[in-house]
Amino acid sequence: MSIVGVAAHRFVEHTGELELCVEAPTEAGVFEEVLAAFRTLVDSEGGVPTRHDLDVAALDRALLLVAWLDELVFLAEVEDFVPDRVVSLALEDDRLRATVEGRRGRPVQLVKAVTLNSLELREEGGRWHARVVLDV
Repeated sequence: MSIVGVAAHRFVEHTGELELCVEAPTEAGVFEEVLAAFRTLVDSEGGVPTRHDLDVAALDRALLLVAWLDELVFLAEVEDFVPDRVVSLALEDDRLRATVEGRRGRPVQLVKAVTLNSLELREEGGRWHARVVLDV
């Protein structure tokens, strides 16, 4: 599945849930790939271009991944935001700051929640791996 230097993601279906598995060459790349995966769930046609500056915090990096996804879910549900790309992303000890470009459209499938089930974020063999389960 992995190619050195290339990020990737896959979904594993569960009843009412999707398990998202992400692999990337860097830790920041995991967060960017999570956005790319999320986009495939909510993508819709057209929409007015827009940009959001995000600032999320958590006790550790795995929980920061959940907070990142929670913010994307919130924006999709409340503002009909469909993310297209990460413009900038900075990881600090317990904080993520990012600028995301996308568009206002009607997301096709909303994620109800991001769970802590099977949550994982780790580095192995020079690659970063993450797992998060989404309630859909």
